[in-house]
Amino acid sequence: MYKEMPTKKLDESVIRYERTTNVIESFFTLAFFGVLMFLTVRFDWPKWLMAIWISLPVADFLVSVFLLPYLKLKSVRYEMHPLYLEIMHGLFFKKRTLIPIERIQHVVVKEGPLTKKYGIQMIEVFTAGTEHEIPLLLKQEAEELRSQLIERIKAVKSDV
Repeated sequence: MYKEMPTKKLDESVIRYERTTNVIESFFTLAFFGVLMFLTVRFDWPKWLMAIWISLPVADFLVSVFLLPYLKLKSVRYEMHPLYLEIMHGLFFKKRTLIPIERIQHVVVKEGPLTKKYGIQMIEVFTAGTEHEIPLLLKQEAEELRSQLIERIKAVKSDV
């Protein structure tokens, strides 16, 4: 096993993508609390609930747009070792996964409309029973990692 932390980090430019997705998600939170405000007025619930219905979406917006993108940037790491692909993620509880190259069955590069706009891709690595993801890689970095994985998979001589 490897004792050092994985060295490859996410690029700083993914913060813009994370902020955009968090702003979009915040609109859904705002709509939910807007419905609660309407219900509070409609059914004459206690007026102090209005302060909660206003402060919670504002706090959610501030945290998800200004704090969480930086935390996610620091929480995801990966590294390609000769025999393993190592992925580490998690904000508070770190999860470190070593995937033997010989167990990898296929590699998928995912890209959606928003990720395409920001030049970001996600890599999914599939083994017989599990799926692992390395999120928010720059397009060039994702393509390099994909080609490295494919080369290593081809080089492995195994009867698995």
